[in-house]
Amino acid sequence: MKAKMIVLFAHWCPKCNMMMPIVDEAEDYYGERLQVVRIDVEKEPEKMEEYGAELVPTFLLFRDGVEVARMAGLLGEKTVYERIDTLFQS
Repeated sequence: MKAKMIVLFAHWCPKCNMMMPIVDEAEDYYGERLQVVRIDVEKEPEKMEEYGAELVPTFLLFRDGVEVARMAGLLGEKTVYERIDTLFQS
């Protein structure tokens, strides 16, 4: 089972900047079990449309290459971890 979280963000976005420490902590916590991909939509604006995202930050959660959940905006650390944990449940 492969788990991945794609984070769509922009450096100018205050909510993105507030969420990135949580993303960094989650990446450390889950280690090799979770691949985290950060996409700066200022450098790759086409990714917003590709993933159907309307705002930043947007968090896309994938299990075995299939999107299983998404979150957007300013979220609590507990919410982020709970959603990521669902990737590891059968």
